[in-house]
Amino acid sequence: MKMNIMLKKICLSLLFSISVLLVSAQNQATAGYVLKGTLNGIKNGKIYLSSYNEEDRTSTNIDSATVANGTFVFKGKLKNAEMLGLNIKPGNWSANLFLENAPVNINIDTTGAEHYDYTKYGQGKGARLKKITVKGSKSQDQFDALENDPSLAALKTKREAISKQYTAEKSAEKKEELKAASAKISEEYNAIQFKLIQQFITQNPSAVSAVYAFSNYYRFNSTMPVTELGKVLDQFKGEAKASRYYSALATQLKDREALLPGNLAPDFTLVKKDSSKLSLSSLRGKYVMIDFWASWCKPCREAIPHWKQVYEKYRGKGFEILSVSDDSKWNDWIKAMDIEQMPWAQVIDEFPKKMMPARVGSLYQVHFIPFYVLLDKEGKILVYSDDEKKIDEKLAALLGS
Repeated sequence: MKMNIMLKKICLSLLFSISVLLVSAQNQATAGYVLKGTLNGIKNGKIYLSSYNEEDRTSTNIDSATVANGTFVFKGKLKNAEMLGLNIKPGNWSANLFLENAPVNINIDTTGAEHYDYTKYGQGKGARLKKITVKGSKSQDQFDALENDPSLAALKTKREAISKQYTAEKSAEKKEELKAASAKISEEYNAIQFKLIQQFITQNPSAVSAVYAFSNYYRFNSTMPVTELGKVLDQFKGEAKASRYYSALATQLKDREALLPGNLAPDFTLVKKDSSKLSLSSLRGKYVMIDFWASWCKPCREAIPHWKQVYEKYRGKGFEILSVSDDSKWNDWIKAMDIEQMPWAQVIDEFPKKMMPARVGSLYQVHFIPFYVLLDKEGKILVYSDDEKKIDEKLAALLGS
């Protein structure tokens, strides 16, 4: 009897030890990521895993592996789940995947890749891989489910068809009709996309894939009201809130809050045509409209006759315009000014960092042009908008119609 009891204790002890070892092994396996991949069309080479920083638009290689007989393996650990880039050489083949600390498998096929050649622009050439299958990444599955929602897929197909028609069309009138139709589809697409993202955030507030999906959406919808942006960010928790995507969005929210009406407009100093410098603050004592434009911007050029009329009407009542050009080439800016003959102050923005937007445009969170900021006599923001009608209405209220 005692022997049986002892045997039972030994068996239980062994089972417990085995369980501990199994759990320990499992924890070790999931403490980081193990990314195993197969490549169809590439036998040997080198593959790089990179992280992209949206804030300064730079990519940093975080690991590399050897491709041997069409296979490769990465092992490492991430702070949070992250959308990472894969770059295979020779050939400069590129792809993305949402990697997380788990065993993940990826299969890549080079057939159907989208080849590009940007050498004439001072950049490289390569190919974007299209046939990619990822297994084991929950974040990838979640992001794919959002991106490939049937309601969005149908609109994508319609928009692509219109794009092909637009390219082939010769009639200017027909092109405008197609452009309007495409804009309407894009508007519908954005509305459905935002609704789907909102639903996903509500159900998965800690998912990094949710904040990444919203970050992608916001990049193309940066005119979203500040209050709405704040409400979306308030929903995120845990790992999502600790991610770089949340951090970047929180910074943009803070910057945009500083540009709300009633706040003092950020001061800046830029160069005029004669190479002398002009500061925004030097125009205090007048109502000032900052006009963000560029020589290559057709809507900007088309708006100039209107602003000439507005300037003529209100300049005697203490109104001034300061145009800030987004041109990176000085000669293009000079040529456009010579043609347009704008009678107000002109300065050109600066591009201190390669591949980054202009300094003052970034300071004012200008993601597209034309864009306008109207200031009172103390330099405080009255109107911040891409809608010239809002400027017209405010000036009429302040200075008379």
